[in-house]
Amino acid sequence: MGKGQNEGGFSEDQLQMYKDCFKLMDINKDGQLDKNDLRGAFDNVGVLMSEGELDGLLGEIGGACTYDNMVKMFQEKMAGEGNDSDDLIVQAFKAYDQEGKIDSKMFQHALMTWGDKMTKAEIDDIFGEFEIDEDYMIKTKDIVGLFVAVKEEVKVEEPAAVVEEAAPAEDEDADAKKKKKKKKAAK
Repeated sequence: MGKGQNEGGFSEDQLQMYKDCFKLMDINKDGQLDKNDLRGAFDNVGVLMSEGELDGLLGEIGGACTYDNMVKMFQEKMAGEGNDSDDLIVQAFKAYDQEGKIDSKMFQHALMTWGDKMTKAEIDDIFGEFEIDEDYMIKTKDIVGLFVAVKEEVKVEEPAAVVEEAAPAEDEDADAKKKKKKKKAAK
């Protein structure tokens, strides 16, 4: 279990985000999402859902769609066999990697062409999360970080090495010269 995560694998920030989203979707503020709440939430983002689709979503919860049941369902889905492993997802992104960056145009084409095809609106939403440089490249680690829980590297600062310098040994010739200068000055 990573730093800041509860036993379900979600960080406190993620749980807060789910709670905030739940509150936004709970239009009638009764603490439970029903078909009308879901319909309104999807309408707000421009997605029209059929009665069957709404029933299917609510059926995935397995009981009343409360915040706790919703989070439990997310946990079960994320732990399920139907999800790709993080390593497989990282490998997929690495296939597009060019010296630590991914060509945004090529990546966009791939997302709209293969697999679960994304819409232009979905692409615009996701690409809004990335910093794209003047060559239309995105840092691979930024993309991977959006799709996979990236483990933070703990930086251990090593104490600065104490370097002891030995006092330079004075040259015997230098001592002799100093003595000669002192004798001349005394004269």
